Amino acid sequence: MKRASVVLAILCFVATMCASVTARAQVFANIPQFSGDINITPMSAPAAQGKMYFGGKRVRIDMNMRGRETSMIVDSEKQTTYMMMPQQKMYMEMHASNARSGGLSDVKPFDANNPCANNPETTCTKEGTETVNGRTCDRWLLTKGTEKRTLWLDKKLHFPIKTVSAEGSTMEMTNIKEGGQDASLFEVPAGYQKIEMGGGMRPNQ
Repeated sequence: MKRASVVLAILCFVATMCASVTARAQVFANIPQFSGDINITPMSAPAAQGKMYFGGKRVRIDMNMRGRETSMIVDSEKQTTYMMMPQQKMYMEMHASNARSGGLSDVKPFDANNPCANNPETTCTKEGTETVNGRTCDRWLLTKGTEKRTLWLDKKLHFPIKTVSAEGSTMEMTNIKEGGQDASLFEVPAGYQKIEMGGGMRPNQ
C-alpha cells in the first residue's frame, strides 16, 4: 500500500502539470487530440514512466513505477477523476467538489500567453522560445514564494512538454503523436471494483 500511495502521489503531480487543460476544456476546443510518453524523476520517489492520452475533454495517464501500474482518468464534463489499479482491477472515484482529492482541485487550464493567469499566487516570466523533443515551446519561469520551476509549454497543445523544479524534479513528454484517441481509453473497464479512500481503502459494497 505504501508503494501504491507513492504512485498515486506521482499521478497527482502529473495531473496538475499535464492534464490541466481539462478543467475548462471548452476554452481549448481547437487543441488536437494526442498521446505521448511521460518520464518523471521526482525528488522523494523512484523514477516513473508512463503514457498520456488527451481526448479533448478527457485525459488518461498510465504510469508504471517498479512494476506497479496505476492509471488516472480526468473527465472535465463530469468533473470527476478516476484512479485505477489495473493489477487489482479496482478503482477510486473523486469529484472536483472534494478539496482533498489528492491536490486535483488545483487543476486548471494553461493560458498560452500567461500560464499564471488563473493563479494569482504564482508569477510567470517568459524566457524565450525553444524546441523540445521536436515541439516548439515557450519557456516560462514559474515562481510561487520561494518555490521556482521552469516549464516548457507547447505552443500548439498548451501542455507542458517538460518541467524542471529548482530542487531537480523533472517531468518530460516524448514521442508525441497527434490524432484521435479511442473513447474506450477514458472509461473504467468493466469488472473493476469501486473502493473508498477512507477506511483502509476497502471495497465499496
